[in-house]
Amino acid sequence: MEKLEIYKSENIVLNDAFDQAVMNLHILKKQNGYKSFVICGCEAGDGATTVAINLAAAMADSGWKTVLIDGDMRKKNTYKRLNEKASVGLSDNLLGKASLKDIIYETTTENLSYIPCGELIDNPVRLLCSSKMNEVRDELSETFDFIIYDMPAVNSAMDAKVISVNVDATILVSAIGKTSKAGLVEAANTLNEVKANLIGTIINKTDMDQYSSLHKDYDYFLEERYAKNKSKKRKAKRLLIQ
Repeated sequence: MEKLEIYKSENIVLNDAFDQAVMNLHILKKQNGYKSFVICGCEAGDGATTVAINLAAAMADSGWKTVLIDGDMRKKNTYKRLNEKASVGLSDNLLGKASLKDIIYETTTENLSYIPCGELIDNPVRLLCSSKMNEVRDELSETFDFIIYDMPAVNSAMDAKVISVNVDATILVSAIGKTSKAGLVEAANTLNEVKANLIGTIINKTDMDQYSSLHKDYDYFLEERYAKNKSKKRKAKRLLIQ
């Protein structure tokens, strides 16, 4: 089976942001045993899929055996960038048309596997609530260190709510200039109502000014910034010696 191509960003600032998320998930795993996470937007277009892909790839790069699951069965395979070469997926397994091993695809990123959504389903909620889905979760939990579910936006469909109560934790994705405050509050309340373990929000689509204001030393280890600080320390040391 041909490996699916996973695009990984070469942007050092973006990768630094995902490294922080990986560190937090690693701590949660160590402290609480968390290994399964739902990543979902508040509203459609928040960029949750891009976040889920990059987060899963970053975790795999850290050496963790990771599987990324496309849980949005409301869209056809052909509409999604990772699913173009996938003939079967999650919906096919839940309908009894394919075995679990047949829907787990290797990717070009070491330690990262991928389960596509499968073909369009009119009412995916019924499949997500099925005993077959429970079997899938249990089997994946025995095989992988981390399981990432990429689900539709909370305020757009019930799918994320259904899965969130059956995973260790849920992370909302909001987008600067896109997600409304009311939409964020509504999504959080929806998850809290079903007692999902909502552990936080990833803020997407921030610009450099916004990011640098929150993380003033984000570029400390870039050569220019490090050299500048190193030069200042040497100068201070010479002054002390004199």
